[in-house]
Amino acid sequence: MKWPTLSTSLICLFLAGCSNLYQGIYEGNKNYKESDKTPSERAMTPTPSYGTYQKDRGKLKQDAAATEKKDSPDFSLK
Repeated sequence: MKWPTLSTSLICLFLAGCSNLYQGIYEGNKNYKESDKTPSERAMTPTPSYGTYQKDRGKLKQDAAATEKKDSPDFSLK
């Protein structure tokens, strides 16, 4: 009777730790790239945070969708 409760608790704990997987990957990659730079290079070109990255990515997706709609030919039959 204890095993289902324990396994469910462990699964929930594991999934809670993975809730923001993409942010963890982004931050880890950012830190790895920052470690190769000199202090003056880090001061000159700061890497954006994950939130800024997501906002910029959302804007680019919207722009691409709008451009795609404009460039696609209209094949509607009347």
